[in-house]
Amino acid sequence: MTSKVIVVTGTNRGIGLALATKFSKRGDTVIATVRSKAKAVGTPLASLPNVTLVELDADNLATIDTAAADIEKIAPEGIDELWNNLAVYNLGENETSVRKIVPADAQKVLQINFTAPVYLSSKLLPLLEKRATKKIVFVSSVAGSADFTKSYAELLAQFGAPYIYGASKSALNMAALYFHNELNSSGFTIVPLHPGVVLTDMNPQGQIDTEESTTKMLDVIDALSAKDDFVLRSYDGSIVPW
Repeated sequence: MTSKVIVVTGTNRGIGLALATKFSKRGDTVIATVRSKAKAVGTPLASLPNVTLVELDADNLATIDTAAADIEKIAPEGIDELWNNLAVYNLGENETSVRKIVPADAQKVLQINFTAPVYLSSKLLPLLEKRATKKIVFVSSVAGSADFTKSYAELLAQFGAPYIYGASKSALNMAALYFHNELNSSGFTIVPLHPGVVLTDMNPQGQIDTEESTTKMLDVIDALSAKDDFVLRSYDGSIVPW
């Protein structure tokens, strides 16, 4: 397999770290975003070969402009893939019920899970257009599926699933569709991708580990091209109704 230049966001832990590790091991050039490069010193991420760290703090959208400029300096000849992995699950119990809406919390989750990845994707389009691969992955969730949420409403209520997380991923899925509609004819492959219910710090109720999730996600994305239909896909290759 020919090596690629791949940008992965939110790589300090969990799925993002596992993705960066896998890309590094297979010989790809990885540009990994972290909130703080200083805090990443001495971590497993910083010791990976072929990995360059770039600062990006989704709490501050201005850092996306800086990150995009840094990425262009690192990869002036373009990037092959962008994996929008950075996300937040919740900010506290105020997001578990529509009776407890806190506007500031809702805005923050939407900014991190929706605005930041969409804006970064837009900023990096010129670099993606320089390469033949042209893939953008939006790491999404079944929580962004109306069909899933209706079918499992009682279960979601039992463990207090945050409404704003599902809403943010639903928005992300729709944004991905707009990216597809505008860019697919230019050879772009746009994929909203459910990583599975992964055991991470963000989700202690996970059912699979990051190794299984990322291994299968890479298999799915590697097999796709601009000729494939736009759907919400799962890490195991199945299609998620939404």
